[in-house]
Amino acid sequence: MVIDLRLIQHALTLARHRNYARAAEALHLSQPALSRSISGLEAALGVRLFNRTRQGVAPTAFGERLLARGLELLTDAAELERELKLMQGLKAGVLRIGAGPYPAELSVGTAVGRLAGRYPQVRIEVHTADWRVVRERVLGAELDLGVIELSTSDQDPRLVIEPLPQHPGALFCRAGHPLLKEKSLTLEDLLKFPFVAGGIPPRAAEAFNRLAKAGVIDPGTGDYLPAVRVDTMGLTKSVVLLSDAVGIGPRKLLENELQARQLAVLPLHPPWLHTNYGFVHLRERAPAPAVQALMSEIRAIEAQIVKSESRVTDLRPRRLRSSALSAPPARG
Repeated sequence: MVIDLRLIQHALTLARHRNYARAAEALHLSQPALSRSISGLEAALGVRLFNRTRQGVAPTAFGERLLARGLELLTDAAELERELKLMQGLKAGVLRIGAGPYPAELSVGTAVGRLAGRYPQVRIEVHTADWRVVRERVLGAELDLGVIELSTSDQDPRLVIEPLPQHPGALFCRAGHPLLKEKSLTLEDLLKFPFVAGGIPPRAAEAFNRLAKAGVIDPGTGDYLPAVRVDTMGLTKSVVLLSDAVGIGPRKLLENELQARQLAVLPLHPPWLHTNYGFVHLRERAPAPAVQALMSEIRAIEAQIVKSESRVTDLRPRRLRSSALSAPPARG
């Protein structure tokens, strides 16, 4: 017996609307055509799938079973079609990737732009989220590729991992911040002020937990959750610019504000203050050509970033004028 997936789609739509007329309209069919479709499916299976009631159409026990399995079949068929299109090359299909906030801003966005420019037929979905969320979506086969913090994923046998270059991070504040007047600065001095960031991974969390004025260690993940938690580097900079909060992030993403003398890098460089992200994908799913092409673009951009960083030999903040040091924070 061959089951037509198109007829299963008709049955699912009828079950959702519980009415032949509304279901036929949603499917762009006439009502008699939908009735013939459902009757043909019932004849092929040899069972009754729907009963007519005063409240509308209701699935029988056989219908409930068909609907449950039919939805899985349609989902699997759509996934198979997507994978086959991606395997055909870079002329069709949907590429779904996820990235943590830092790689999204440093290299992934630029890489996606380049790929879209070269292969406009490929649909690309980019999801930015906490690295743990992205990893779970990769493991669930919802994403083809993740670009995430690796320190919490490198022991998972289900994943293939490729580290990308590490980039120096920075602890930073607004121009005129009281910390800039300190001749010698410790992490303890810094954390007397509100701290703003995303979740800090366990490789650095303990340093914050000992000293921070506010914030906690997540008992489930070991991440440090700061007093002011945000999801993007843009939000981190906005909060820091308008308050005495201190932020953290890749120094590369601070260049414009440093040149404009709006932000200043604090002279603290603990050994964990760097990025640690890379590619992750399912071991059982070899990257399709579109995924490989995107990975190549990201590698090239990461190499360019490393070259630009190598030209920056002095990571200390520029000396500010005394008037800038005493300036009050801007108010929103």
